[in-house]
Amino acid sequence: MWQLPYYGDNIKKENLEYFSHLFGHEGENSVLSWLKAEGLALTLSASGTEMLNAFTLYTVSIELTKKGLANY
Repeated sequence: MWQLPYYGDNIKKENLEYFSHLFGHEGENSVLSWLKAEGLALTLSASGTEMLNAFTLYTVSIELTKKGLANY
């Protein structure tokens, strides 16, 4: 009997990479490009870490401008 290999670990990892790319992308039409155009932010970083195979910690950090902080 043929069985599919277990992909659970790959799916978790690929989802983290997908979201990191989605939120951390700095090119045209990105979240950061919009925030910069509005004068709200200077930098943005996004990353995820799997914790003890039980949950995932996902962080998006944004360095705000004075205008961004005033409009938080």
